[in-house]
Amino acid sequence: MSKTLATLALAAVPALLLSACNGGTTGNASGVAALPNASQVQMLPGGRLHRNDNGPQDLHAGGADFPEVAYNLTQQPVGNYNQSQPGPGAGSLFFSAPTTGTVYYCITGSGDGRKAFIGGPGDSQFPPTGPCAPLGQSVTGFGGRQDPLDFVASSTALASTEYTTYKQYREPATGTNWGEPFEIPQLGGPIVLPYRPGDFSASKIKLSTWSYCAIANGTVSDWNDAALTADNGGTSLTGGVSEPITFYFRSDSAGITFAFTNRLNAACNVSWKAPYNAAPYQSSGRSAAWTYGVNNTWPGPGSSGHPNANFIGEVGSPGIVAAIQSTAFGTGYVEGSAAKQASPGLGQALLQNGTKNGAAIFVDPTNNQNVVNALKKVIASNIQYGEGSDGVPLGTSRPECVLYIDPSKFVSPPAKAYPIVTISYLLLYGNNNSVHVSDKKKLVKYLYSNAANTIIDGFENTPLALSVRTAALNALNGSGSVQPCLK
Repeated sequence: MSKTLATLALAAVPALLLSACNGGTTGNASGVAALPNASQVQMLPGGRLHRNDNGPQDLHAGGADFPEVAYNLTQQPVGNYNQSQPGPGAGSLFFSAPTTGTVYYCITGSGDGRKAFIGGPGDSQFPPTGPCAPLGQSVTGFGGRQDPLDFVASSTALASTEYTTYKQYREPATGTNWGEPFEIPQLGGPIVLPYRPGDFSASKIKLSTWSYCAIANGTVSDWNDAALTADNGGTSLTGGVSEPITFYFRSDSAGITFAFTNRLNAACNVSWKAPYNAAPYQSSGRSAAWTYGVNNTWPGPGSSGHPNANFIGEVGSPGIVAAIQSTAFGTGYVEGSAAKQASPGLGQALLQNGTKNGAAIFVDPTNNQNVVNALKKVIASNIQYGEGSDGVPLGTSRPECVLYIDPSKFVSPPAKAYPIVTISYLLLYGNNNSVHVSDKKKLVKYLYSNAANTIIDGFENTPLALSVRTAALNALNGSGSVQPCLK
């Protein structure tokens, strides 16, 4: 079920940062007007302007919507490359990057991005050169100049089965060889349960672990449920009135769905302790267990084989945000940055992580330190070089170029940290056949710079640990006997 996409607001970026992004000390060459889907002008060094022309110097990319706000302020480059596509919004990472041309990033989803990256049959369904679809609509392409894209982003790392396809189509026995994949973790952030603040009597919604598990599995289907009232100090969230919960999930393949269901699988299938092992929580015929498993495609209520009218699928995080904005008492799961940028604004539920003196500790996802604490194990010593997301080594001849961090390192964060987080990866080709090599190196170096970290922190994302950023740059540039992973 698709809804008309509501306008997403641009971030409020400090004036000094905007000044630097608009031809200041950063030497930006990729900026465009900061209006959603605007396609008027680009800013060149020295303050010169020209129309968007998608010249051969431009980079074309796409994939995950988890980093969409930080990357381009959710400004979708709709259409084909030879049309006037909107570039990244002012103040975003791709706007500020010191590349020669514009970085056009088509927001699709992690699964779609990986299919475009590895090539083959999945690539042909929505080719890199096909038109980039408007936000919230089914993928039709990436609006790129050529196949393959310059890079993609994904919130799920490559699996060994995907690498097999990659070898066949990106490193064929005859034809253009794009080299071994270069995969690097780039940023992190929270996955949140948003809601319309005006629908509720409470200024902040608090959800215990039991309760958000029970909402996700369909056990708790009304905001006036006694468990939710107990979570919020005995006060009904709806003033004692029954209000059914409409839950929106991703209908497309998404890394954020994997991360969310992975958390449900870890947190909900436990032996509950008091007070969650008795009414108004767990009781006979009333369970918060998650029995649907972990998947990039939503496996829970509302999916094939599990009908539930209160669970509705939407394309992409923008689709979910728009649906919640237009639905009284709706919720779902999206990256925190998308909820923060939404206009009209959305609240973000405080989720339990731990107890103190028998009382639940509720954690705010909008507090950056809570997210940083949740990613404390995402460090260089936990990188598994050459590993696939399915737990099987890729078999690549360049394992030092595949920097994988197992979700087990952040699926169960320490107490008082925000409990649901994930990270996003960049996927590039090791051999670029002289296509935009210099700009790709500039872009990667910039994305791990202090200047980029400042921008990332301004949204509801967080840079990864210094050790991870250093490991990624060492792979990019080569270190010791290790040859550069991108050439």
